[in-house]
Amino acid sequence: MPLFKNKLTWFLLGMASGILAVAAGGFLVLSSPTLRTHLKNTVKKLMKVHQTVAAIKTLEAKSKDLLHPGLVIPDNFLHYPFPGSRVEKNGDLTTWIAPLSDRIQLQDVPPSSLIGKPGSSSAIHLIGLRGEVLSFQLVLRSSRKIPDLHAELSTASDPKAFSCITTHRFLEHYEHFTASDVKYGPIHPHDIPDPLIPFRDPYTPGRIIVADIPVTPDANQPVWIDIAYAKNCSPGTYTGVLTVRSGAQILRKTPVNFEVLAPVLPEHAPISRWMELYVSRFYGGLVKGGLPTSDLEFQRMYRRAFVLAHAYGFSTNDSGGIHPDIRWDWRTGTPTSVDWSGYDQLYGPMLSGELTGSPPNTWSLPIGTWSLGIGMWGGFAVLGGNPSPVSDWKGVPDIATQNLAKLIVQHWKEKGWPIDKTFAYIADEPVHKLYYYADTYKLIAKNADSLHKGSPHIHVMVTDVPYITYKNQVGHNKLIMVGKVNIWAGASAQFIPSRMQERQKEGDHVWFYQAGGPPFIGQNDLYSLGPGFRMWFWTAWKYHVNGVFYWADTFWNDNKPNMNPYVNQGLGDGTIMYPGTELHFIGYPDIHGPIPSIRMAQWRRGYEDYRYLTYLKQMHKEKEADRIVDKLVIHALDDGGYLPYWRSPLWQKPGDWSHNPQDWHRERIKMAREIAAIPEN
Repeated sequence: MPLFKNKLTWFLLGMASGILAVAAGGFLVLSSPTLRTHLKNTVKKLMKVHQTVAAIKTLEAKSKDLLHPGLVIPDNFLHYPFPGSRVEKNGDLTTWIAPLSDRIQLQDVPPSSLIGKPGSSSAIHLIGLRGEVLSFQLVLRSSRKIPDLHAELSTASDPKAFSCITTHRFLEHYEHFTASDVKYGPIHPHDIPDPLIPFRDPYTPGRIIVADIPVTPDANQPVWIDIAYAKNCSPGTYTGVLTVRSGAQILRKTPVNFEVLAPVLPEHAPISRWMELYVSRFYGGLVKGGLPTSDLEFQRMYRRAFVLAHAYGFSTNDSGGIHPDIRWDWRTGTPTSVDWSGYDQLYGPMLSGELTGSPPNTWSLPIGTWSLGIGMWGGFAVLGGNPSPVSDWKGVPDIATQNLAKLIVQHWKEKGWPIDKTFAYIADEPVHKLYYYADTYKLIAKNADSLHKGSPHIHVMVTDVPYITYKNQVGHNKLIMVGKVNIWAGASAQFIPSRMQERQKEGDHVWFYQAGGPPFIGQNDLYSLGPGFRMWFWTAWKYHVNGVFYWADTFWNDNKPNMNPYVNQGLGDGTIMYPGTELHFIGYPDIHGPIPSIRMAQWRRGYEDYRYLTYLKQMHKEKEADRIVDKLVIHALDDGGYLPYWRSPLWQKPGDWSHNPQDWHRERIKMAREIAAIPEN
């Protein structure tokens, strides 16, 4: 009993001490306004974290039940019959024709059952609409070097074809890379064709770049061939011939029929298409190439890049790197002087349509990404040891941002440039900024408010989605940006179509970009096999997306003399346009302008496919267009609503769409025939 009494005594004493300690602590908190506010905010944060975690857990649980009926785990999607055709062997040389969506590997070899004798192939038949660019690949393979080897597609024998059909040849250059990727794991040393080296200099008439075709023994060498049907071509079938020769010796001669259908491909389609041109990397590429660094030379090269991008179906410019010279009174947030002359001199011919015949389909305004906060914008900064509280935005930063919007819109109107086709790229992947600025989403909302108060014609774009996708966003209210952001550009892996369509109903636009790759969207880098960028546009059609963009087209490697995009580009992410000034690194004469790539050609074909679909819709055949798309693209983006996205049953798979190049080729031809058969045509 004494032992029990002692324990009870100590227990009661402990309880009393605890109660007194809590009471004392409570008294201190209640008597201190600062401590009361701190406790209140802490409780709010804990409640918000609890609610957000609960919401994510609920969504994760629901995502388990979102498996689509009949969902295919496409383990065998990359296994399909040899897509080449019209294979011929003449002595040591084997040649064949491949569709444009076939990424020719160095060691792809046609089965012996397909190999025919010289002259045994049927005619190549190219079917398309007026105003369209068609493409195919001629692949050459030999067991030995063949001297003075040439390949030509000629329309000279048909005067009518010669007047309205133009052809362009490109040598496909193989890039060798060894890399690791978080999704694919270690990638074995690999050779992928991407840069397209023009046989003739596109900027200097008559200048030869590729004198003959170099064939490495027991390795493939593809030649890319573009055929453009002019809008003024009369409908009908024209003739030409594809010839391969060694000197004067003919090794292959195949007839070509160009079938021009009556309809004209729509010049434009209602989808935004943009890539960022990285000015510093672009300029560095010119300097490495030994070009003069004068303003005039820089302008010439920039404009050539813009025109090339337009020809391949997208607009390109920098995001605020080049801007008007505005001097500010930072006591009041008002401009003291504005000079647009440098901006207008460079961009005027692009924005007016003088260079390409029409203004760009979309354009990034001269408001640098994160410029309204990083640095000293009216005394406001988010970096450094003493970041500004978001409440400090009120005042000079807010007023200056309003004035900036007014200046930009006023100038656009004075010039007659289409302000409705522009956007302000104010924040890039804000989730990453949360680590050092907790009020990032609030700041974006305030930036957007200020721009809209300055002018309702400013369209604010952020690379984010209006819902939580990561646990490190817990406690941060993304909904505060809703109603402020006009364009939600979501990573493909986080783009849940049903959720994004909710914003479209409220008048917002939704875009997607590359982040995620397969199984959410076609691969964008050098490891891209199959349709790649082409399927982006089919995906955009399927899910009613307003725009697509790729984060960069000229992110050339490191600006170092010993680094160049042809031999040391890693996976090539951010580089789909190559510097002609660095061709000497791979043994060809330099070209004073950028050159295209297979990935750019995939993008162009995808956009032309989208224009086919647009034509069908205009002719009241939207259901037929949808049926064609659904046949090739079963699922894409995060259309199952999986949170996090790696819960998708397709994670680390090739993607639930057709990877067979022949499927894409056949469906395009069917669409062309369908369009031509419409009674109005």
